[in-house]
Amino acid sequence: MAYKSIGLVSVLVFLLAMCDPAQASLLQESIEAQLEELDLEGLVRYTELVDPDLQAYLPQLDLKGILSGMGGQVSMLELFQQLAALLLREILLSAVLLRQLVVVAALSALLTRLTTAFGENAVVRLAQSICFLVIIVIGLQSFRTVMNLAAQTIDKMVSFMYAILPTLAALLAAAGGITSAGIFHPVLVAMVSAVASAVRYLLLPLIFAGGVLGLLAHFSTELPLSRLAGFVKQTAVTVLGLMFIVFSGVMTVRGAVTPIADGVALRTAKFLTKTFVPVVGGMFADAVEVVAGGSLLIKNAVGIFGLAVVFFVVAVPIIKVWAVILIYKLTNAVIQPIVENRIVEAIASLENTLTLILASLATAGLMFFLIITVLVGLGNLAAVMR
Repeated sequence: MAYKSIGLVSVLVFLLAMCDPAQASLLQESIEAQLEELDLEGLVRYTELVDPDLQAYLPQLDLKGILSGMGGQVSMLELFQQLAALLLREILLSAVLLRQLVVVAALSALLTRLTTAFGENAVVRLAQSICFLVIIVIGLQSFRTVMNLAAQTIDKMVSFMYAILPTLAALLAAAGGITSAGIFHPVLVAMVSAVASAVRYLLLPLIFAGGVLGLLAHFSTELPLSRLAGFVKQTAVTVLGLMFIVFSGVMTVRGAVTPIADGVALRTAKFLTKTFVPVVGGMFADAVEVVAGGSLLIKNAVGIFGLAVVFFVVAVPIIKVWAVILIYKLTNAVIQPIVENRIVEAIASLENTLTLILASLATAGLMFFLIITVLVGLGNLAAVMR
């Protein structure tokens, strides 16, 4: 829906300018001049953050791409097939984890059968504990890899957001949204920093602590830590929910009035210019409106580019984490008939912890996605009010 609304406003601005050849020429010259001043090459370099197989789906930030609808059409079927192929590839790469867990679980099951056949034996019980520890170590290794991947993804998205927000704010002001740009730019930068810090330094450590406590709770019945592990995980879920609620509230309150104020101010300025400036007042007002329309087209193009980059930057890690989660699910389904229940519960605990990491990463990406959408939508709403 965001792509459709952005594209619709851009097409309307372009069609209005094309009604007059002089205005069409002025629109093209305005876009060319603004592209030279903005120097969008700094943003284009962030395409390196996107997986090479997905870079072809990013829109082009050039004059032809902007005037033709911001980079051409994207085949959703091809994109879905590309993402599905990426998921299948990650599952195959994670098959090593499946093999390791199944082998150790099978060895533990064999030791359990020996204990049943020959009675209680301290050596066998020790060997079972060692097998369980090996499973925990394997799980923690994959868990640590996923944690690092999530932290790196957050850092990548934050660096890109810090680069694109000033550009969008400048284009928003040039398109007539001066009040919106002045109010929202510092607020959005603060929101990006707050979201990144909350996920990076609060949520991920909480999830890690909850995962470790969950594994220790299943290691021995003499360590009753299941309640504490559940409390830590529930705290992480609560923090994630509160963070999204606060973010939604700030976006709603800040965006309720400023576009209307910008639209009314622009209409008033245009009316006063045409009324009180003789001869050239109307021409000047029309020229300013065409230039603002060019800024609106560039802003929408940059916005779509930013949305695509954020989506692809967060989509690949989510697919990788999802592949690991599927491997744990498959492992539990395979070994459940042969191993003792605590091993199944330990792997299920790891699976649930990885799901929390997946939810945190997806929520952070969604909030960054919405930040760009709101900033782009403010200029479009101001243009409609104009």
